[in-house]
Amino acid sequence: MSLSYADIVDEALRLPQKEQLRLARTLLEHTEADAGVEAAWEEEIGRRVERIKNGTAKGRPAADVFRDLEARFK
Repeated sequence: MSLSYADIVDEALRLPQKEQLRLARTLLEHTEADAGVEAAWEEEIGRRVERIKNGTAKGRPAADVFRDLEARFK
């Protein structure tokens, strides 16, 4: 007999927080591996590193980024 989605969620929410996070990480890793997300991120990281190396990347001070995020998500 298999569990329903609702049963699985109920059981997962009863886990200690550390185990919930471990479960979430496992599910995400499985999904990302299936969708080729990791390979896509590796390509994007490579492009970003190359832009930094050749001087075409535009950076922003971290303080500005955090200020903007704070204002956006208040």
